[in-house]
Amino acid sequence: MKSKDLRKKQDDLLKKLEPLANKKASEFTDEERKQWTDDHKELCAVNEELRVTLEQEEVLKSKAAIEGRDLSDQDKKDIRSYSFRNAILAKAEGRELDGVELEMHQEAIKEATAEGRSISGVGVPYLLLSSKPISRASTGQNIATAGDGGYLKQESPLLFLAALRNKMVLSQLGAKFITGLVGDFPIVTGSLFTASWLAEDAVDTTQKIAFTKVTMQPKRVQATGALSLKLLKQSTPDVETLITDELVDSIAQALQIAAINGAGTDAPLGILGVTGIGDVPGGTDGLAPAWSHIVTLESKILAANADGPSMGYLTNAKARGKLKQVVKASNTAEFIWDKDGMNGYKALVTNAVPGTLTKGGSGAVCSAILFADWSKLFIGQWGGLDIIVDPYSLKKKAEIEITALSYYDICATYPAAFAAMKDALTT
Repeated sequence: MKSKDLRKKQDDLLKKLEPLANKKASEFTDEERKQWTDDHKELCAVNEELRVTLEQEEVLKSKAAIEGRDLSDQDKKDIRSYSFRNAILAKAEGRELDGVELEMHQEAIKEATAEGRSISGVGVPYLLLSSKPISRASTGQNIATAGDGGYLKQESPLLFLAALRNKMVLSQLGAKFITGLVGDFPIVTGSLFTASWLAEDAVDTTQKIAFTKVTMQPKRVQATGALSLKLLKQSTPDVETLITDELVDSIAQALQIAAINGAGTDAPLGILGVTGIGDVPGGTDGLAPAWSHIVTLESKILAANADGPSMGYLTNAKARGKLKQVVKASNTAEFIWDKDGMNGYKALVTNAVPGTLTKGGSGAVCSAILFADWSKLFIGQWGGLDIIVDPYSLKKKAEIEITALSYYDICATYPAAFAAMKDALTT
């Protein structure tokens, strides 16, 4: 018998025993006493069989992981049946989670416990958020339980993380995502050895590498919104997609803003605040970007030998509009921003790049233009999501307040690989 069947049998026995468990033993009738003895004995046997079965399944899954085998087709189908809508609605209506939503919640609790965290609401594990289902061998958690028949079935993966990455231009530039982290994540970088030409009898100087270490630590990102109860009761794919996209987008936007200009206190420290990046100032009160500024951004990085495989520009819509109107040199009719890039490099746009910076007496009107080897930007993720459902605060409006929280950190691992003009005037 599989663990999912044993769990069902276990649940049925607990329901039979519950009324007698709430009754004084001295008040049992002879029939009730016999029923308690028989059912409790059977429950103990089921508990032991379930323990052994889970251990057996763990061994088989571990062997599959070592051999590099993926999830079974049935497991993948079960994962795809997960519904954010069902999980949120169950909590809103005071019902217990069941089916694959319960299995995923239990998996999220296990993840959180390993990280020293707790789950306050509906747990969504990293397994479910990954863009490609991964082996669950290390978790010990069986998820081969189909969702209830009336549940919305998705025939394609949720691809939560993939959607998150698509909404972030940083991933298109080459930023690295590190997922499934547990505890602090140290990143060590070192200086280089230098070779010298010496006379035949000269003595070389002993050198040592000067290592530096930066540590990524989980920081909480949280978003709160509301959905109408009527909307949640709609079981169409469009409603499921809407809910998922809203959760994804809120976190994606917060991550992107923090990566570029995070304050570095509760939020991660963004690139613009990192000490040691290349600085390309325009003027005392800011200055309209010119071809010389673009060339200097590149030169800052190349002069530090910090160029790498993922070089590119990033700015906001205002700065792009300006750069499309500024010629490289008089009478050339060649604009700085040409088609999809600048000076042969990829250039992307997001309004997460600030356009309200100040320089001297400019006022909050300056934009940033960044150039970098984006492979040196790391975005770390600890676990999945914790979704807290509050059906009471907005009950008069028939709305459900939902808070989604997760843990991330961001690190520009090698400052010399980044350069920025922070005072570009666009008007």
